[in-house]
Amino acid sequence: MFTTAGFVPHTAMKVNNILLFVILLVPILCNSQNKIQIHLAPGLKGPYTGRLVVYTLSDTTKQFGGPMSSDNAGFAIEVSNWGQGQVQEIDASSHWFLKNIDSLTQGYYKFVAILDTNRQERAMSAPGNLYTRNEGILQVISGQPNVASIILNSVFLDRKFAKNDSINEVKLRSDLLSDFRKESIFLKAGIIFPASYFRDTTRVFPVVYIIPGWGGTHFNALSKNARNAYGIGQGKDKVYVFLNPETQTPWGLHAFVDSRVNGPWGTALVKELMPFIASQFRVSKDPALTFITGQSSGGYGAIWLALHYSEKFGGCWATAPDPIDFSSFTGVDIYLENNFYQDRLGRERGIFLMNGTFRSTLRQARLMEELEGDGGQQQSFEAAFGLSGADGRPRQLFDVKTGKINKTVSRTWKEYDLAFYVQRHWKEIKKKRAGRIRIYVGSDDNFRLNESVASFTKKVKTINADIHCEVIPAADHFSLRSPKLIAKIQQEMDAIIQQFGN
Repeated sequence: MFTTAGFVPHTAMKVNNILLFVILLVPILCNSQNKIQIHLAPGLKGPYTGRLVVYTLSDTTKQFGGPMSSDNAGFAIEVSNWGQGQVQEIDASSHWFLKNIDSLTQGYYKFVAILDTNRQERAMSAPGNLYTRNEGILQVISGQPNVASIILNSVFLDRKFAKNDSINEVKLRSDLLSDFRKESIFLKAGIIFPASYFRDTTRVFPVVYIIPGWGGTHFNALSKNARNAYGIGQGKDKVYVFLNPETQTPWGLHAFVDSRVNGPWGTALVKELMPFIASQFRVSKDPALTFITGQSSGGYGAIWLALHYSEKFGGCWATAPDPIDFSSFTGVDIYLENNFYQDRLGRERGIFLMNGTFRSTLRQARLMEELEGDGGQQQSFEAAFGLSGADGRPRQLFDVKTGKINKTVSRTWKEYDLAFYVQRHWKEIKKKRAGRIRIYVGSDDNFRLNESVASFTKKVKTINADIHCEVIPAADHFSLRSPKLIAKIQQEMDAIIQQFGN
């Protein structure tokens, strides 16, 4: 939810990257002609085409991938057919975030660069992207030209899934998605088996499908922290399947939602991947023992699936879901408000709440994504919920420069407004499987997702929809999945398993 890929030779936490959005200081202009020159290492022949992004740190004692300071500019240019011996240059004409390079105040700036050549996957660490293993230093002295250089010398490689006795990988070509996209698209999953799976070779196990939040992939199956966050190993034995909502998604995470832009990811999961896994492994084919869960963007996807394919899942657990009521979309009513960035009094709308204070604004969040190019959080919403424009790109909900909301676009999102969907379709959903959707959110969610859940709750109560929504006091987006809540979710899953005799 509202994060940037940021600088990712090391995968940074969402909370670390988001601070790039913050703007607290007014630039002090200086009459400099500052430039950063980027070279290709001898072993990188090219030609390369993509978006070249330079990140800076004004506090040179800090590290990229860690907590960012409040004054960090970024720059970007598009490059085409970049070959060995050619030099790319960041200057005053380059796209910038926070401040133009000629507006940097006097001092030292640490910087790194990434060339995003992989237009099929949004992450800056996607295979084929180039990056600088070392950091450069730009010294800005007021009133004179200042030039620094750096060498792109490393390439992100395709990550290999390290299978072991209890964790396996599945990669399945999707006919549905491949037909939609006119290219081969693959569904990927990391499967975790309990020890009893190998001891009792006739036993069939309940299965839990997990949609990770922003930045999460099926490689989360290999992470102890990620496994712990979903209670793997607690309660009754189950098989867990980490899904990959990031693969082959140039417009950002797709969350396994059927989209008019991304394609039928939800249908592909239910009709292709789930049956395939059931045919290859001893997991239950009984919908009552098939569960879906997710966090943040994955939480939205889990609810979407539980509503649209309610006959396929015996339970849904969503934590801190992305906006599920679009009349409260990170604090904005996209139907009634005219401006996404400012309220009716002209005040900037805040985002990234910490200790009761907004650390950034919706404007800054969107402008940072604009710096990095395609695949940011807002564009992922536009691809998941909206339509394509004449150019084949997702139509924008609002003007990036002014924040003016396009009401024609917002109306096309309405079927993905889950509050509206439940109100309209509950009678049909109720016949299939009621009372199995549980939504948890922190009272202090950093991205105002608690406000959307509150609005959703009020609306679904008016039709007596049996959906459990619960606000966890003093929890934010990142602390919500506490040991207590993790254990509670496991107990709720186990109660259903007990009910159906497995």
